[in-house]
Amino acid sequence: MLTDGSHKPGSVKMGYYALKFLFTQIYHKEWAEEYLPTPKVAKTLPLVLSKDEVVDVLMVIRNFKHRTIIMFMYSTGARVSECVNIKLTDIDSRRMQVNIQEGKGLKQRKVPLSPLLLATLRRYYKEYKPQHFLFEGAGGKGTHLGVTAVREICKKARYLTTHINKKYTPHTFRHCFATHHLEQGTNLLVIQRMMGHASLSNTLKYLHVQQLDTSRVVNPLDTLEGLEGLCKGK
Repeated sequence: MLTDGSHKPGSVKMGYYALKFLFTQIYHKEWAEEYLPTPKVAKTLPLVLSKDEVVDVLMVIRNFKHRTIIMFMYSTGARVSECVNIKLTDIDSRRMQVNIQEGKGLKQRKVPLSPLLLATLRRYYKEYKPQHFLFEGAGGKGTHLGVTAVREICKKARYLTTHINKKYTPHTFRHCFATHHLEQGTNLLVIQRMMGHASLSNTLKYLHVQQLDTSRVVNPLDTLEGLEGLCKGK
């Protein structure tokens, strides 16, 4: 195992399962877990931008194609790998849906198509005239933009949004999609389906990062009857 202290627990855990697969599936040997336990991986909360911060990021991205890509991920909750693989035929304007065909684990899902995103995509199509993939790469027809290129878009945007003290990445906009939906009152089960989560537990993590509206919350002390006199010194 990796014991030099230079590897994160997640990397060590991947190495652990690789060794386990080698011994059990290739060499067909017994695996004594008590002698080689899996390392504990800290559960971190997802990084989320506020709605105003999302607007700020979109405003600093001058390249229309690049801005459309970030807008697409925020509007659909698509992973960056899913975003670059979206085809023209995946945009269903009649049913106002986006078909995400190559999701994690090759699972398919449908998410609502925002009217604002649709208007943006129509302008984008007129300007760039993609043939197959929505976001084509430098190779033109038949190729799509690379994941690294999308990460570079966010990296450049971070230099222009120095007032946002958060190291946001393309995946951050997927987190924003789920969190902002939750803050707007969207049902958790609906969010789970739109995110393509196999388990609701993966969706529940957004409960810990949502901003709650406490303006209408009534303190339980204020609901107790007969205490008015105590407040007035009686």
